[in-house]
Amino acid sequence: MNKAILAACAMLLLALLAPVAHAGAENKCKACHDFTTGKNRIGPSLKGVLGRPAGTYPGYHYVFKTYIKGKPWIWTEKRIREWDYDTAAAVKKLTGNPKAYTRMPSQFMTGEPEDQIIDYIKKTSGKAGKHPRK
Repeated sequence: MNKAILAACAMLLLALLAPVAHAGAENKCKACHDFTTGKNRIGPSLKGVLGRPAGTYPGYHYVFKTYIKGKPWIWTEKRIREWDYDTAAAVKKLTGNPKAYTRMPSQFMTGEPEDQIIDYIKKTSGKAGKHPRK
């Protein structure tokens, strides 16, 4: 009986995850971030993130904010790409502090999935258009 329950749970999980696997790459981000309503989730809302100073979205507690000395950096496409690829390295580089950290795990995204996320951020930020390649 345990094998039957386990098999049924596995099939249910596959059925629930199948649409996500075939959807846009932004669904990976949507698990923790909102793009359109401005509500914070596990991570801060990404609504209007392009052009916004880092660590400033209202109502969200940023771990890395204490490491920012002076004015925070502005989120640009290039910085989002750095962050999406390796947040552990990016937070150290962008804050200038080798001890800086963030709770967001590195996503190691490149190529088409990364382009899809950037396009989605631009679309939901009202800044759609072509993006330069690295």
